[in-house]
Amino acid sequence: MIPADTPYKIIKYLVKLSKEGALTKNHLSDKFIIYLTDRKFIIETTNSKNKFTITESFKKKYSNEIYPIFQKCNSFIKKHQIENLENYYSVDDMEKLILINIEKPTKLSLQEILSKYFKSSKHTRTNSNLANAIKTILKIDEFVEDKKDQQFISVLYPKNKTRFIILCENINRLRAKRHTFIEFWYAGGKNTKQLQFIPKPKHPIFYLFDWDFDGLNIYIHIKQNYFQTLTAFIPTNFQSLMEKREEVKHHHSKWKNNNALLQLNEIEKTIATLLIQTDCIIEEQKILLTTENLNNNSIK
Repeated sequence: MIPADTPYKIIKYLVKLSKEGALTKNHLSDKFIIYLTDRKFIIETTNSKNKFTITESFKKKYSNEIYPIFQKCNSFIKKHQIENLENYYSVDDMEKLILINIEKPTKLSLQEILSKYFKSSKHTRTNSNLANAIKTILKIDEFVEDKKDQQFISVLYPKNKTRFIILCENINRLRAKRHTFIEFWYAGGKNTKQLQFIPKPKHPIFYLFDWDFDGLNIYIHIKQNYFQTLTAFIPTNFQSLMEKREEVKHHHSKWKNNNALLQLNEIEKTIATLLIQTDCIIEEQKILLTTENLNNNSIK
């Protein structure tokens, strides 16, 4: 019997090994792979010590079990487009996600879902890969507790009098050292409804965000609905910060269209156009608040 805590990626590897007959050795530290090799269910090929092959004993004991597990999990993953979980979660985790899909606990908070189905709340962040997968499966934009978060914003005040405000898409910037004269705001990524209750800013306000499809559209939404004077924070060396979208780990915002270009100024449009054409993004964390970048945005 295959252990429930076996990582799904191991199941996927063994299925591929069964189909192809031989594969380069992989996952050598995994306890199920160790178990299989110790008991000669998988062995080195006669032609290469760097490759595995399965034995008849593996076929007799595991073939009737491993394929149904793979087919069930694989079809579920493909249906909900949660491929980013494949390398990090077990067969048992996948079964719990399937159960969540069946029971549809849409009125539970993330903590309640984790406690009920996973008997743990170790994945506490509402924007973790697991949390995002659960939201996708349940077809919800936010968990119950997220709605309460939309009543306030987080603010990091400067050491001295505020001269500029930078609204951040991600909260990590507020965990950095306090700036001398820049006030940092965080409203919650896509969840920006609470901004409607903030009085008109008395200082120039900039938006610091991921230059991707979602980030640009959030920026435009905030500018059109809440702060008409909002300006994107522009890095001087933006081309050196560009990364291929598909190569950025855990990044899922795809360029669906170029409609955002119509709402941007010339500098913003230049950056966004190049990103779309090359299928690249710029992560917010790569945009440093150097003197050069601050001067480029007339923040001094």
